[in-house]
Amino acid sequence: MVTAAEFPVKPITVIVPFAAGGGSDTFVRIFQKTIREHNLSPQPIVIRNIAGAGGTIGSRAAHDAKPDGYTILFLHDGIYTAQHYGNANWGPADFEPIAATGRNGVVIAVAGNSPFQSLSELMTEAKQRPYQLVFGTNIGAPNHYSAMFLQKGKPGAKFRFTQTGGGARRLAKLKGGHVDLTGFSVAEYEQFKVLDLRALAVLSEQRESAFPDLPTAKEQDVDAVHGLMQFWWAPKGTPPDRIAYFEDLFRRTMETKTVRERLRQLHIAPEFHTGKTLKETIKQRSANLEGITIEKPPPLPPVHWMVLGLVAICGVMVWREDRVKSK
Repeated sequence: MVTAAEFPVKPITVIVPFAAGGGSDTFVRIFQKTIREHNLSPQPIVIRNIAGAGGTIGSRAAHDAKPDGYTILFLHDGIYTAQHYGNANWGPADFEPIAATGRNGVVIAVAGNSPFQSLSELMTEAKQRPYQLVFGTNIGAPNHYSAMFLQKGKPGAKFRFTQTGGGARRLAKLKGGHVDLTGFSVAEYEQFKVLDLRALAVLSEQRESAFPDLPTAKEQDVDAVHGLMQFWWAPKGTPPDRIAYFEDLFRRTMETKTVRERLRQLHIAPEFHTGKTLKETIKQRSANLEGITIEKPPPLPPVHWMVLGLVAICGVMVWREDRVKSK
């Protein structure tokens, strides 16, 4: 039997429930590289990308993994939104929280030729003409919830949501005129802003240091705060000593100059939470979703049965006409 002092004796797998090359994958690889280069763990970190269904396929794999500390999950606030939206029947309470290692701000943006010059102006329009402005998003994911927090922050304002996918796809839809607005992480906006975008607001409590001239939503009379916290989770029942091992490992990793500099470059606030403060953070972020009302589109009519019925009616009419002619 492996004792706490001996753990780990084999490589540790981190499940990233998104494709390689995305924001979450990039973040974990920063930790993987730093842990290796600074010899912070006796065993290597192995990344396993299990993409699909907005992160729920990968989180399900982590949920079902053996709780021995050799498989953990990296997943931001998508662990809340998937459950809240009904895309998953598991959530934070079904895992052992390990740590939170950074916060991403959210920028609300429109195309450069948009008539809207401020978030206040746009939200007034969304209230006066509900469901007319199209918000490009990833349905059920945190980006979708950024929009729903905006709606909540301006009672009566309503967007029409369309499925666009990740940041690059949202950018393409925005530039193509297919959507009126969308949300990007601060890092994504930093990358995309040269492509003639206009940022209207950040959804942080305070202005982001990367864009000190960009006002918050609250400054524009829209009571909306939202962002992404980067979380690490273990399967339920993972021994406390192994949770403690990862807490210490991630703390030491966060303290390195390498990680601090990379987080600064990615405009990720270097917040770090474990133990009691982590549980309070999780509790608060879960509670924030309680006031969000989900308006799912009505089910599509049974078109296939309608077509079959129409074909049957046409067939009967043809048959009756043939009978008449034969007489």
